[in-house]
Amino acid sequence: MPPGSVSALRGAWATAGCPTPDELVGDWKAGFVRPLTHVAPVGLGLVGLPRWHGKRFRGTPTGVEGMNLVRAGGFGGVVETLPMTLRVGPSYADGGPAVVVTYRPDGPRPWRWVRDELRELEPGVLVGLTFVDLGPLRRLAGTPFLLSADDGASEDGDRSASGAAERASSSEPPSRRPRA
Repeated sequence: MPPGSVSALRGAWATAGCPTPDELVGDWKAGFVRPLTHVAPVGLGLVGLPRWHGKRFRGTPTGVEGMNLVRAGGFGGVVETLPMTLRVGPSYADGGPAVVVTYRPDGPRPWRWVRDELRELEPGVLVGLTFVDLGPLRRLAGTPFLLSADDGASEDGDRSASGAAERASSSEPPSRRPRA
């Protein structure tokens, strides 16, 4: 299996741990693996999320909420868009626990039907699966992506999405942060 492949990430999903929403507070930079590195950004642009940069999660008095981040065209920095809510729930992929990210029911199409699921591949790196939560489409395999914490480096100094993708394809199980 080539490093950084869709199949490697889907395989890593099964052994990745479920963080709590509180552990996700902060900014997370997006990444894709082959063959999605070129296809996914174009597709996201067509459905209203051009220049997707990642996600931002904030603690609130009622839990954790989030926003997608897009790179501002020509001005640098990022802009928040498409509010989301987080909860722990069963994954569509395997029924195990995952952080389930959903968008507002009155949000723009297709986002009102999109469901992202997140698990921790290793400290500071999340693997995500995107599902379309609509009729028979929810049975399709989730489209994988990576989120890397925007605040430093992992133990080996590489917290990038490409570094995580290579580690996901190795035969060793992912390390996990101890749970309280």
